[in-house]
Amino acid sequence: MNIFSFTTHFGREEDCRIHFKEQRDKIGVVCKCGHKEHFWIKSIWSYECKKCRKRISLKSGTIMQNSNLSFLIWYKTMFLM
Repeated sequence: MNIFSFTTHFGREEDCRIHFKEQRDKIGVVCKCGHKEHFWIKSIWSYECKKCRKRISLKSGTIMQNSNLSFLIWYKTMFLM
């Protein structure tokens, strides 16, 4: 993939979020209570545990967890590496 095709696929923040969510859903999300079933709340881009109702952000449990950087910046950085 070159920079032009990358920009075509991941040119907006929402494109990066959608792709990241798809990849994360393949792996699965596990709550701190150990439960693996969640609801997706699109309006706030978070999961909610069906058991304890705790909300889990899309970045939780990843290297991006405590970062204020956007997904677009993370994706561009990972691409350039």
